[in-house]
Amino acid sequence: MEPAKAFLKKYLGYLVLFVTLIVVYQWIASPMVVTVAGTGEVSAPAETATLTFTLSSNGEIPQFAADKIKATTNKIKESLTAGGIPNSDIYEASTVILPAATITAGATGYQATLNMGIKTAKVSNLDSLTASLYTLGASVVTQPILSIGNKEKLESQAYDLALADAKKQANTVASKHWKFMKKTVLVQESTTPTASTVTSKADSFAQVGLIKISKTLSVSYKMW
Repeated sequence: MEPAKAFLKKYLGYLVLFVTLIVVYQWIASPMVVTVAGTGEVSAPAETATLTFTLSSNGEIPQFAADKIKATTNKIKESLTAGGIPNSDIYEASTVILPAATITAGATGYQATLNMGIKTAKVSNLDSLTASLYTLGASVVTQPILSIGNKEKLESQAYDLALADAKKQANTVASKHWKFMKKTVLVQESTTPTASTVTSKADSFAQVGLIKISKTLSVSYKMW
């Protein structure tokens, strides 16, 4: 009897081990997959701003239109340099002269246009600068493009915040479903295209000089 009992006990031990292994395998092979969205945002003062603007003038002959736009260009350059913007930070494209009728039906004479741009570190004075450009003869001034030297560092900080936010949400889901182990299996970053706005008059800017960088991550976890 003793050998039979020992064999039965051993058999039952193997059976329990086999069932346990199957359960563990099913548990490992069939995790709960959860995807959460994490967001992170950081901000910092801008270091420089770039403004582009367009000049336009009309004349009965091409030379008159060109002379007018040249006079406006010189006036703007003198004002900008007097305000502390060096010539090296002022650029201009070539003047384009076209028959006015090709732009406006029924118009006579010629129209000259010129695109210019400036770079300035006086970020807090952008609204006054924009108003000044319109006063000096600019027909259209674009919204400023702000820049900062350590943009990569800010992007990294925003990424880390977004990842931490996703992890926090994943922990909440795991606790709710009694999952004590999790593994990150996929991280995808959502990007939003930069929008460019053109003004037709001197607008005042909200939050002048502040650059905000945000990241949105879609993070998938396996949970056991």
